[in-house]
Formats: sequence, C-alpha cells, structure tokens
Amino acid sequence: MGVAVVEPVAVDLEPLRRSAGLRDILTYERICGIPPHRRFLVVLVAVLLFAAAMLTGLWFLGRGDILTVAPILGVFVIGYTVLAAVGFVWWAVGLSRRVKVAAFAWQNGWAYADALERIRRPGTAFTRVVHGRERAVIACDDERMPFEMGMHHSVSHGQERATIQRPFAFIELPLPAPVPHIVLANRKRSVIPTLGLGRGAARLDLEGEFAKTFRLLVPKGYQQDALYIFTPDLMARVLDLGSGAEIELVSDRLYVYLPSGTRFDRAETMAAAITLAEEFHRRFAARTELYRDDDAGDIAARAGVSIGLRGQRLGGRGISVFALAGTAAVLLLSAGITALSLFGGDLLTSIFG
Repeated sequence: MGVAVVEPVAVDLEPLRRSAGLRDILTYERICGIPPHRRFLVVLVAVLLFAAAMLTGLWFLGRGDILTVAPILGVFVIGYTVLAAVGFVWWAVGLSRRVKVAAFAWQNGWAYADALERIRRPGTAFTRVVHGRERAVIACDDERMPFEMGMHHSVSHGQERATIQRPFAFIELPLPAPVPHIVLANRKRSVIPTLGLGRGAARLDLEGEFAKTFRLLVPKGYQQDALYIFTPDLMARVLDLGSGAEIELVSDRLYVYLPSGTRFDRAETMAAAITLAEEFHRRFAARTELYRDDDAGDIAARAGVSIGLRGQRLGGRGISVFALAGTAAVLLLSAGITALSLFGGDLLTSIFG
C-alpha cells in the first residue's frame, strides 16, 4: 500500500492584495448589518471635541486679554482637532482591513463575522475574561484544516475592568480526541498571560533550540503524555511556523495565539496562517487521535470523561506582565508623589540652600 498523498490546500489571496474602496466598505456594512450612522460617529465626536475646544477658548477670552489667551486657545483647538483626526484615521484603517479579510473569506467560500461577543471558548486566554469581543472572525469547515481565526479584545464594564488584557490574534483547531491541558509558553515573547499559570504543575524544559524559545506547562503526572504529543519533529515545525506564537491544548481544542500586531489582511500573513493551520491540524491530529488517559479511572470512563480530573486544567489563571508592569508603575508614581509632598520642601532646601 502506498503512502496517502495529502492534497495541498489552495486559497485565493487576491482580495488581500487589493485596497478596499468606498463601494467595498458600503457593501461590507450592508452585508454585516452595520448601521449606516456608525460611520458618522467618529465625525460627530470630532465636531463635539472641536466645539468643546472653542467653548474653552471663549471662556478664557472672557477672563482676560485676547492676546494673552490666544496661544492657549490655539493649543486647545489644534490639539483637539489633531486628536479627532487621528481617531478617525484609526477607525477608517481598521474598517478597511476588516473589509479585505471579509472579501478573502467570501472569495474562498468561508464564513465570516465582523464581531462576536461572549464566545465561550475553552482556552485559558478566553476564560479569564468576563466579557470578550472577537473581530474579523473567519470560520473554515474544510476537513483538511477546519479552523476559526480572528482578533480577540477584552471589554470591561464596571467592576470587570480587572479582566482587561492585551489584544491577541488566535487560530482555533479541533482535535480528534480530548487531551490533557498543555501550554507551550513562549520564553521570548509572551502573547497571553502565563505568569502564575500552571501553579503546582510540571514545567518541562525542551532540548536544544526548542528550550531557548518554548517551555511546556503540563499537569503533574502528565509529563510523558506531553512528550508523546510534542515530539522533536513536531517541535521543529512549531519552531519553523510559529516561533513567535504560543500554543495551548485544552480538551479537544488546539489554540495558536499570535501577537496583536498580526495582520491577517496582508496576503503573506494570511498565507502563513493557512499553512500553519493545515499542517498543525494534520500533525497534532496524528499525535492525539489515539490518545487515552489510563489514569482517568473506571468511574470517569463510565461517566464519559476521558481525561482525569488532574489533567483537565492547569492551576492558576495567569497574570499579564503588561498589567503587572502598569500596576507597579502606578504604585511607584503614587509613592513618589507622596514622598515629594511630605519631604520635598526639605529636600529642595538641602540641595539648593
């Protein structure tokens, strides 16, 4: 019997090589059900900011000589106008990028959603957020690489502000069987919060070049299972295709987390993502389709649970290094201001006499 030949996945990248025109944007808004007034909101904000600047300037004019307050008026007007212009450009660029991604998805017969809210994916990066929003989500049902990809943002409301984390791009792939919770953390570039994740778990140092870029977080007792899945040849392809990414296996899902600057609207980036999705799906499926947790126990097996309780979830929730650095900066600034207010006078006197 010969070796089965895997037919390469062919995609049409042409929509990503063209710029989105006004007609494309209007068509996109109509198909995605975006209200027509949405595109005028940024302009409205700009007008309001300009009006606020003018009112502030007039208030200053009423208090003193016009020549005295003219520079202040100019700073307010110019500053608010520039801020509004930057906000409008940022909004327009983001919209045009989503238009290109949507055109690519529709050209290849895949599903697309402009925005999804409160999608409860089992990945750690999603479960730690109370209210998440996904933008420009593509879903492909090709059996050679069934995937979903998009950009994830955390949205805060009221007391949920502590759940804010940096945006990230993701690719979700199904696995043929449930596996233990395993995270391949990136040593050089953290994409999702992993500080504190896997508390009490085993940390496996990989060999050779792999150890410089990745480390494996696995539940205790499942080290051999992780090494069975992440074989050296598989790790070599991970290093080739996703050296700037982080990978998570949880239940019957595989997640590839990519930095927030990932541009799926660029043809070369999308081509690399499709290659990654196709090869990861094939290779990880081959390593996990026959997986079985022998320590799950008869009771769990009768209940239909294929992974033991210890292997289902890593301990800890993960802390964002970005949020930790921001909190430390605020605390240091507060301490500096307090110290300056208490001892600043004596310090200046001692320095300058």
